Amino acid sequence: MSMAPDGAGTGVVDLVSAVLDGRLAKADAEQTIRSAAGSVDWSTRWAEVAQLQSMINELHTVDGVLALTDLADTAAEPLAEIVRGHVLGGGALRLLELKVPEAALPLLERAVDLLADDELTQLECQRFRLRALGLLDRREEFFRDCPAVVAAAERLGSANDLCMVLFDEATLAARSGHTGTALERVRAACRVRTGITSDRDSEILHTPARFSLQHALIARQAGQFEEALTALEDTRTLALAAGDRFTAAFALSEAGITWELLGDERRAKNFLDEAATEADRAGHHVWAGHWRHDLTGLDTGGQEGGSAWERASAIMLRAPERAAEALPLLRQAIADARRAYQTDLEADARNVLAAAFAQCKQPEQAEMALRAAIATARRSDDALREVRYRTNLSRHLLYQAWIDEARREIDQAIEQGERLRGGATTVEVSQNVAITLARAYDTAILMAAVLHQVGDESSEGPGRTGVRPRPDALLELGQRARAATTTEALRVGRIVEEHAAPELVSAMLDLRAAETAVQLAAARRESLTGSVAERDRAAQRLERTAAAAGLALAVSSAPVPTDELVAALAPEEVLIDLLTVPEGVVVTCLTDAGQASARLITWDETMRRRFLQRLQRAYRESLDPHPDELEETRLLVRDALRDLDTVLLGPVAETVESVCSRPPRRVLVSPENELFHLPYWRLAPRWKNSAVSVLPTPGALPLLRARHRDGRRPWISVGDTTGTLPHATGDVSARLGYQDCVPEVGRLLAALPDAGLVHFACHGYFDAENSYLSGLEVLPSPSPDPLGARRTGTSGSGLFTAAQITGRLHLPHCTLVVLSACTSGLSRLHAASEFTSLPGAFLVAGARNVVASLWPASDMAAALLMQAFYSAYEGSACAALAAARERLATMSRAEAAVLLGTDDLPPFDPPFADSVYLDCFQHYGVD
Repeated sequence: MSMAPDGAGTGVVDLVSAVLDGRLAKADAEQTIRSAAGSVDWSTRWAEVAQLQSMINELHTVDGVLALTDLADTAAEPLAEIVRGHVLGGGALRLLELKVPEAALPLLERAVDLLADDELTQLECQRFRLRALGLLDRREEFFRDCPAVVAAAERLGSANDLCMVLFDEATLAARSGHTGTALERVRAACRVRTGITSDRDSEILHTPARFSLQHALIARQAGQFEEALTALEDTRTLALAAGDRFTAAFALSEAGITWELLGDERRAKNFLDEAATEADRAGHHVWAGHWRHDLTGLDTGGQEGGSAWERASAIMLRAPERAAEALPLLRQAIADARRAYQTDLEADARNVLAAAFAQCKQPEQAEMALRAAIATARRSDDALREVRYRTNLSRHLLYQAWIDEARREIDQAIEQGERLRGGATTVEVSQNVAITLARAYDTAILMAAVLHQVGDESSEGPGRTGVRPRPDALLELGQRARAATTTEALRVGRIVEEHAAPELVSAMLDLRAAETAVQLAAARRESLTGSVAERDRAAQRLERTAAAAGLALAVSSAPVPTDELVAALAPEEVLIDLLTVPEGVVVTCLTDAGQASARLITWDETMRRRFLQRLQRAYRESLDPHPDELEETRLLVRDALRDLDTVLLGPVAETVESVCSRPPRRVLVSPENELFHLPYWRLAPRWKNSAVSVLPTPGALPLLRARHRDGRRPWISVGDTTGTLPHATGDVSARLGYQDCVPEVGRLLAALPDAGLVHFACHGYFDAENSYLSGLEVLPSPSPDPLGARRTGTSGSGLFTAAQITGRLHLPHCTLVVLSACTSGLSRLHAASEFTSLPGAFLVAGARNVVASLWPASDMAAALLMQAFYSAYEGSACAALAAARERLATMSRAEAAVLLGTDDLPPFDPPFADSVYLDCFQHYGVD
């Protein structure tokens, strides 16, 4: 909306300059300009008007722009109306650049009327008029007039205008809470933007990176988290290509915020730390401090600490005891966010305000702040935030003893969270949505457990119903609280296995491999674009293949009903579900007769994590202690185990005994989170001839038990490739008939599908950061596999990873997999309790039973235990392992020396009777 001057006049320009300098009144200048209109030279006046337009673009004050635009419009009156339209449009554009849409809007409306003969420029003014309406939050007018502008842009073939009006429509729709419309429009805008090769004018045009960033934010608000993360990766790529280092860093920070919303705090912190580092390099130190939650400058009260929101959030994260200081800052942050129509920031600030009020012992104000945060999130249709805030409100109400209100809020939070989980297209994001959802379930579980307590009278009173939940309700809640992807995989495997079509198995493995590739990419912080697209293609292929076979492969994560769990229990079996909540552990027991009981054990999350570290350290130190520290290390383990028995296993046994009419023959334990890392075999000696199995989730029980395996297929053994485990070859005797398999990934993938039993005697490695790369040490593969990994260090060995087992291996005949390897049974500590581990991978692949270790295994003790295990094995791995433990505990030093061919044994008799040897291996699955 500018004209290039052919020559510069001076009369009008001088008058205007005098007005801007304060030497002449604007009205006098207008009168002088109009009085000379009859004698004006057209070409001279054209040049003068063009020069005035150039001057408008250089002004930095609103009053100056308004005055100069009026004078330029007056000077253009003798010229065509189209010229006046250009003048007014140019002035309005400058006002938009100065962020005063209220002043720009009247100019744009006048310009539109004057530009009837110049459709393209008129379209441009119409589009900027819409932008002004959007900035002024005049939504009704915007949405009323927007379709006509879109139609005009499409008719005139103006990709630039079409792109921008769609972008603005998406932005306002998102602000209005119409997230579906917003996402549709921003997708369309991005598609159009990719076809624009150059910007037509030097107007307020967003860069491709800005487009992609807005796409990401709208997708996140709409609950399309994979799309949001992919768009943020695109934003970063586009920004770096354009040399815009700050926007690239900002994209990293938004990825971190997205993972934080999804509950993955460790991954979020990594992204935010990297964003802060890049911001520092780009000179944006305030932003870097904000992303690090740096408290620098807060004590001075100055602006060096950043905005009110940045300073308040840093206080609440790093120094919550200073919550009173954060209160006025948070109120200011809310006001700032409302003025800028930043509903996400407003909602977050209100949520933190509630935390500050709670810290200051003002519960009524905290409740009001949380309800306002919920209303703000609902207004913008930001469901994930609403789930988080409702969970916070429910927990707050629970602690204020308003049970009915707390229950209503948590029911709504869970309903919304389940919708989000159902909308996630990849396992990785589904698991992380489940983290947020798990917090809601934690509250519901705690509420149900407290109300269930026998003799507890707190279920009656103000705000309480007095209704005591049944234990089977806790069993259902426990299944729903977990990520459920293992259960879903088991269900798909069962359907595919029953049909037994090779093409269906191939399609299922393609999907599992693609899912695993997404999870590896996310853990490595690599681009998700290609892996998500491949996952979508694999899912479509499985659906098509199933449909062609006449199968309806609609698999849900719905809990297995209690009556089905009861039916899957064999006589004298009991199912124990252990659910973790921040305050403790909820124990639910279910017998084969359908009797159930529940109990809340007080053992808070911090103490659980500390105990686990203490126990693991004690086991590590006791395996290879200094001779002078033998008794001390044994004492450390005994003390830790005594505490474990007191705080958890003893109460669990009491709960079992309260509901069982006779001692159980088999105990099936389904732990959650860090409880997966504890030795549950310690429960077995409490009941004569009892054994213990571990399940990834209660719902896995009937699914694993339905697998028909007879173990008559070949038995395959995989040995140590390093030569550093001298006793590993003694795990299985020649009489068992195991067939050796070359320990290389390709050979394993070819041989194991026919196996009935599989035994690994090798090194194992657990990767706590990326548990899909946990694995069993094998020979390096000749060709790289994106799901594989190599051992770091000088050995150069390869790993048969959990990712490869999940995505490449199908075991339709396998009764048992034995992992005689270090730390082969550990799973990642995931807030949604997803059993990501080597046992979990083999169970998903098709095995019915897995035996694996919880900590580094003694080569000698493992060999003796395995010999005893196979001597006792008659079809029940669980019973055989129980017998092997008893045999190892009583084996004399002399006998162990003969069997191992060495007397270099622990200096005790029996040498392997300590828990570090006996409790190392656990049984996973069902017989």
